[in-house]
Amino acid sequence: MYWYVLFVLTGYEQRVANEITHTWPIDGIKPFVPMYDARFRRAGKVILEKRRWTPGYVLVESPQKGLDFYLSIKPFIARSEYTLRMLRNGAIHLDESFEMDSREYALLQKLMNNEQCVEMSKGLIEGAKVIVTDGPLLGHEGLIKKINRHKMEATIHANFMGSLRELTVGLEIIQKTP
Repeated sequence: MYWYVLFVLTGYEQRVANEITHTWPIDGIKPFVPMYDARFRRAGKVILEKRRWTPGYVLVESPQKGLDFYLSIKPFIARSEYTLRMLRNGAIHLDESFEMDSREYALLQKLMNNEQCVEMSKGLIEGAKVIVTDGPLLGHEGLIKKINRHKMEATIHANFMGSLRELTVGLEIIQKTP
């Protein structure tokens, strides 16, 4: 299976995924909007919510390779008022430039569960070092660039279609020691 990325108007990701599924069926194609678990406090209560992990993007899983997939989805992109274009990864060969790089694909697969959602991670801070004790960020502490303890979120830097992107994931800091 190969992954492809459609650039869409922000806020219309789920609508585009539904349009592909229902009005533009292609054999074996599975569009999805990656989500992440976010926790926040409101009125003294902790609320769990799913948020879009990659706003403005719809990921599509397909057995078709590169140029074949692009040619089959191109009419949908031309007719859709919410889909702007298909991203390319910068590869030299046209057939390989549409699909997500295998290293990027592997990282996203590790972080997401079966429902294409990045679950909440838990960790602690010892001095200036972040130690993740549970969740998908376990073993990927080097990706963390910024932590917002009040929002229970971490910003990670990851390659996404050939460029470095900031992605937000849920991270609850259980303990902070000096």
